[in-house]
Amino acid sequence: MTRTRTTRKLSRLTGLAAAVACVATMVAPAVGTAAPLKFGAKLDPTVQPSNSLPGMICGPELGVFHPCTMVQNEAYGRPDGGHIAPKTGTIKKIRLIAGGPGTMRIETVKLRRATQESKLVHKGPKVSYQGQAEANWESDSYRIETFKVDMPIVKGEQLAIHASTTSMVRCSSGGDNTLFYSLKYSPKRPFNAVENSDGCWLLLEAIYK
Repeated sequence: MTRTRTTRKLSRLTGLAAAVACVATMVAPAVGTAAPLKFGAKLDPTVQPSNSLPGMICGPELGVFHPCTMVQNEAYGRPDGGHIAPKTGTIKKIRLIAGGPGTMRIETVKLRRATQESKLVHKGPKVSYQGQAEANWESDSYRIETFKVDMPIVKGEQLAIHASTTSMVRCSSGGDNTLFYSLKYSPKRPFNAVENSDGCWLLLEAIYK
């Protein structure tokens, strides 16, 4: 009798342990598949860089093809604040959609939204992008280019690029979706007034670590 009860008890414990292990296995993948946090333009292959060529320039107030800082002031596909960094952390990837090839430096800025005064807070790496092939335009499936970066970001800051011109845009609207500045990095430098604006959206997206 003692051996039978002991055997039954061990059998119950073994079954309970197996059930716990099964539940743990089922729960573990759910924790590991959380979507990475993103901000900026919401990009997928259906987003067309419409009217992006020959490219958006800084504007006559800054001089044609004179390099400037272009600040994302509205995020395509993420209206109502999607262009603003939601938390302090590290940007590990930058994604973009461009009409044609180009080179730019990725930056982050602090913007006083009431006056549109801006200050450069971080200069990231230079990247060169390819843009679309003829097949992309014909199929309406657009190339998304991804670049690994390691850029600190503070909650409330915004994405920007430094370039003379860029085709990394979607031009199908009006307003001030992109702001233009002549900004230089200096911790003591005051905020600068906006010098120009454009209705094109910068097709630029950041992914947190």
